[in-house]
Amino acid sequence: MKQRQLEILLQKVPKPATPVPQLEQYMTPARIAADIIFTAYQWGDIEKKIVVDLGCGTGIFSVGAIYMGAKKVLGFDIDKNIIAAAKKYAKTNAFPIA
Repeated sequence: MKQRQLEILLQKVPKPATPVPQLEQYMTPARIAADIIFTAYQWGDIEKKIVVDLGCGTGIFSVGAIYMGAKKVLGFDIDKNIIAAAKKYAKTNAFPIA
């Protein structure tokens, strides 16, 4: 997959519906997330690896890691509402969730 294709796919990840300012919730722009993920992929840090996304929010980095061939992705966040949104997006797109 090319970086631009990844960026287009990541633009579909939902933004937090009601961000909590105290938790510093903001969405990483798809272009930046795609650049970071693609760089990690090129360095051999994603494909066939277990990836952990701490403070995952709605899961833009988790989704990117799945698209780039991660063996397994674990996303963690303190906000139960945002985790619910991430799980809904994952289920809708047939991504494996636990």
